[in-house]
Amino acid sequence: MDTLSIERVWEDADFFEIEVEALSELVRARAKTYIPTGGIADLALELATFPRNPNDRYFWEAGGKDDNSTPYISLEFYCEDKLGHITVEIYMGINDGAPQSKHNCCFFIKTEIGLLNSFGKSLTALNERGTGKKIVLNEID
Repeated sequence: MDTLSIERVWEDADFFEIEVEALSELVRARAKTYIPTGGIADLALELATFPRNPNDRYFWEAGGKDDNSTPYISLEFYCEDKLGHITVEIYMGINDGAPQSKHNCCFFIKTEIGLLNSFGKSLTALNERGTGKKIVLNEID
């Protein structure tokens, strides 16, 4: 099953580090990047009510795309159909010592509106101080 998780793994006064892990049928990728304090708020707010109409798209990014920045991560959400199926395009720069422009991955995962909205509402917990908080999309209980 497709999953996306975001975990708060380190923090300082003005920013924190997240680890994003995504799994599809074909690909599993994980990357860490830094977020300013409160930087998950826009993502959480948007996903809690996404989509407002079938043509909605939402793009979120963190990190920098140039080779001298923290790893770049982007998530683009859009409706696959009018039945509530959502596609998430995930792009991650891989921090393995090579330039991000050469070592990166991009793939899709699938979800549904209700699961995405619950994920968005849960993301607000990542803005609270304290490490180890992990929010998972499409988590199987």
